[in-house]
Amino acid sequence: MRVTLLRSITAASLLALAGCSTDSSSSGSGTMTAGTLTVGSDLTYPPYAYLDGKTPAGFDPDISRALAKASGLKPTFVDTRFEQLIAGLGTGHFDVIASDLYITDARKKQVDFIPYFTTGNSIVVQASGGYRPTVVTDLCGKSVAVIKGGQIVEKLRGDASTQCRAKGEKAVDVREFGTDPEGTQALLSGQVDAQVTDGAVAKAAADKTNGRLAISSKSLIYPVQSGLAVKRGDTALKKTLTTALDKLKQDGTYAELLKKYNLGQAEGS
Repeated sequence: MRVTLLRSITAASLLALAGCSTDSSSSGSGTMTAGTLTVGSDLTYPPYAYLDGKTPAGFDPDISRALAKASGLKPTFVDTRFEQLIAGLGTGHFDVIASDLYITDARKKQVDFIPYFTTGNSIVVQASGGYRPTVVTDLCGKSVAVIKGGQIVEKLRGDASTQCRAKGEKAVDVREFGTDPEGTQALLSGQVDAQVTDGAVAKAAADKTNGRLAISSKSLIYPVQSGLAVKRGDTALKKTLTTALDKLKQDGTYAELLKKYNLGQAEGS
């Protein structure tokens, strides 16, 4: 009789604890905490995400706040290094990742994605010169600054240079720099003819130089999709964020943010 009573008390206690759980099922929006959207982002990567003093700033915080507002939620941010974001999502440190996370087949096995923008590369040149390359084959035989180890290095030395040679022109003279700002400085000082870098980074660089640099390409080069990431199978939160993103598209907020950061619409948008 006593054993049965103890088992009943234990079961009741477990049910009570379950009722107090912060699991996503406790919130109609799918968030861990009702009324709050907790966002994981690497706040060391301007202009996508960075700290302006103590305030998260950049495209990802901007769109996260807009998504939260459209969902009737309060946004909070958890600064997390990029390589730890997916693990942090899995262990419940935050509801969603918003940190320029490229959509890849490998990552699709770990998280569920909501495509929210397309990024890629832009060509930057000195505004005062007459050289205005718009596509990669306009870079044939030219010296081009890129960030060391980036995917763009392989693309320009591979795909682009192959196209150049097919036209009977010289390959792209790819010059690698440790950081994007170093490449930008090389362009400003005339050491290279152009710089190819992420579209949002290019826009920030051009804005900071007070008109000395200009983006000459007309569309993103080698585009790639980035996505908001939620836990696999978290259908409630995915629906909440998808609905919110649709609202931002309808009221013009989405288009304004893409223009501000020189990004493209998500595929199918």
